[in-house]
Amino acid sequence: MLLIKNVLIATQNAKREILRGNILIEGNKIKVVGSTKKLEEAREVIEGQNMVAIPGFINTSTHIPMTLFRGYGEGLPLQEWLEKKIWPAERKLTNDDLYWGSMLGIAESLHSGITTFLDMYVKDINYIGKAIEHSGIRGFISLGMMDVGGISGSVGEQLKKTEEIRKRWERSERVNVAVACHAPYTCSDELIMEAKEYATTHGLVFHIHAAETRKEVFDLLKTKKMRVIEYLDSLNVLDKKTILAHGSWVTKREIGIVAKKGAHISSNTISNLKLATGGICPLLEYKEAGANVTLATDGASSNNSLNMFETMKMASLLQKHSHWDATAINAQDALDFATINGAKALGINAGSIEEGKLADIVLLKLDSNLIPVHSIVDNIVYAGNPSNVAYVIADGKIVLRNGRLALFDENEARKQVQMRAERLCR
Repeated sequence: MLLIKNVLIATQNAKREILRGNILIEGNKIKVVGSTKKLEEAREVIEGQNMVAIPGFINTSTHIPMTLFRGYGEGLPLQEWLEKKIWPAERKLTNDDLYWGSMLGIAESLHSGITTFLDMYVKDINYIGKAIEHSGIRGFISLGMMDVGGISGSVGEQLKKTEEIRKRWERSERVNVAVACHAPYTCSDELIMEAKEYATTHGLVFHIHAAETRKEVFDLLKTKKMRVIEYLDSLNVLDKKTILAHGSWVTKREIGIVAKKGAHISSNTISNLKLATGGICPLLEYKEAGANVTLATDGASSNNSLNMFETMKMASLLQKHSHWDATAINAQDALDFATINGAKALGINAGSIEEGKLADIVLLKLDSNLIPVHSIVDNIVYAGNPSNVAYVIADGKIVLRNGRLALFDENEARKQVQMRAERLCR
């Protein structure tokens, strides 16, 4: 057993209670929250007097190996950046590149308090799975399938690859497989529908980029006479196991469709701003309609960080600014998006610190930037940063201790990524 003693706890339970007490972890589950007399049973005790415990953040859309391309091709429009920089570099990727890029991305994620991420990538994602296994984090991996223009092969060929990946990891406790179509403009109707059918058959999350840019919307209006969410709804792929990345260029009617069907929105706030995709994801409207909103960093090549503190803060401030309303999307909303809502979208028993939940917990140091504690949730969202992350517990195991990774050599990951990036980005 592992005991976190006398710690301030932002539980994220149904009442959003803030408590002072103990957290007892047995195996990979939280056994007791509050007072406990079983101190002598704990194999390790963490003194939490000057820390606050929060549920681990859940990053619901990223491309974790793309740390390799951080800072590459800066200042270009999205399509030019992809066609002239990213796609040519990705064609040079080896499996070892994928592994080490993922290890560095996971290191950065853990320093930011992320204990679970949903990834989509277009190469051999088994090497992302290996990085998850070696690092202690929890991850969902998915092959970003595409078939428009014969980009990545036929529908059958790509579903076969996804099936092989699913079988490879079906017994893993921390590597989960999701089903992903890259986007409506890179996937045929047939691929999207068959991919969703496959996901439903096997009870898997279905993930797709949707309504990210204005061009995407107007191109689809020309070819399908429908907007993006309307189109996906016409294919019957929107339900409680569907996560839509971006979802920015939408109408009120589309927001209503997302809410009615129970699909989840993964807002990539920082990436959208940096790539100047235009528009601001209408998080307040989604929330008011009853849709489940989650947060994501996107990849480190377009963000350029995997910083969930920054993501929460910007998600809240943009809504306040765009609505001229200081009450729009408050700090509690933003923390919900990054924790309990993400767990709901991925269908995992996490996102709050409660008895019986998965032991995915982050301990933040109450440094100068988090003092005084008038409202710890507001402090975390508006003033917190990765330097506050002292401990990360994922699946009941300490994976970051006193600010240092416990299970792998971060310096080696840095060295490997620098060396490989120089080759890939020539």
